[in-house]
Amino acid sequence: MHDTAQAGRARLQFGLIFLAHALGAMSVLSVLTAGPRLVTELGLTALQLGALASVYSAALAGASLPAGLVTDRLGTRAALSLAAMIIAAGLMLSAAASGVVQLGAGMALCGAGYGLINPAAGVAITLWFSPKWRTTLLSLKQTGVPVGAALGSLTALLGPVWGWQAGILSAAMIALSASLLFHLLLPKATTRLPRDTANRNSLAKVLTLPDLGRANLAAGLTNGMQFALWAHIPDLLQRTSEAGAVALGTGLAALHLGTFVGRVVWGALTDRLFRGNAAYALWWLCLLGLTGVSVLGASTLIAGPAATVVACFVLGFTVCSAVGLHVALTAQIAPHDVLGQALGYTMLVTNIGGIVVPLLLGLVVVYAGMAGGTLTLGVLMATALALLTRFR
Repeated sequence: MHDTAQAGRARLQFGLIFLAHALGAMSVLSVLTAGPRLVTELGLTALQLGALASVYSAALAGASLPAGLVTDRLGTRAALSLAAMIIAAGLMLSAAASGVVQLGAGMALCGAGYGLINPAAGVAITLWFSPKWRTTLLSLKQTGVPVGAALGSLTALLGPVWGWQAGILSAAMIALSASLLFHLLLPKATTRLPRDTANRNSLAKVLTLPDLGRANLAAGLTNGMQFALWAHIPDLLQRTSEAGAVALGTGLAALHLGTFVGRVVWGALTDRLFRGNAAYALWWLCLLGLTGVSVLGASTLIAGPAATVVACFVLGFTVCSAVGLHVALTAQIAPHDVLGQALGYTMLVTNIGGIVVPLLLGLVVVYAGMAGGTLTLGVLMATALALLTRFR
């Protein structure tokens, strides 16, 4: 009976962590899917609409290091509750907006809230669950992102009936409810350090941890390649495939299906086959990713839709599935007393990669075409592989 109750609590706790990850994507998508009405009713331009996503991403990246510090000081339960409240505040500010400035401020709050969720959720998984399943759960919790994105997109259905604010306010209510659930149902035990023993130089300790910088650079490269694929795969499919919309839809479906499957499979493989060694799993992931890049490069030469679909699935299964493994690798490297800040450092570099690599790949495609773009992806993947070789 005791084991059954304990298993039930564990499932509940993981479900709440999964919900926390869904909140971030839900918040930004509930605003962006209202885009056509924002253009019509608030007079936003396409550039301003796109800038909302950029503001969200910039706030997410900027909040990463401070979020880790907050997690280490307040504890995981308080950090997750606070994060959901910040997201709810950002959504309510967005729903009350009369122009792009207020919308941008709301999106910045949502990004900052999600920036706090990343290290808090990583610490929660590391401390509350058995190491035997740690990497599986760290990867599985990331599937909350597409679930949240779908939920945020569905809020747009309320727009034609009650106005564009309705969907955003409904997302805000979900975030507020989640904050209350986190406070009531998550464990009271925290990672908070007593004031008299808190290490004032903890950030310096994190930044000088052996090998963490190398691991984070690899994380930035893989996450950057994921964003680059999201940005440029549609163009590649349209340029190289003769099947038009069918190939475009099939290729993108293969990419996202591979991502979902990969995030589950790599975590399970790490725990069951690689004995929890996330670095070893990441090394094999990047090696298989190089194969996917090679197939993608071949598809630009033979203009075959089948090869492109296979490449999309392999790249989704590998490079787009790496985030959970990188979080697990940080948990292996960093001591528990500064784990939140270490995860914040990891997410900072990861998000910077998501900003830089798509721009780099875009420039290469402009001047060297898709063949040059795939070659660049290969070089970046090989660099990540080399960075991870040390950990083997």
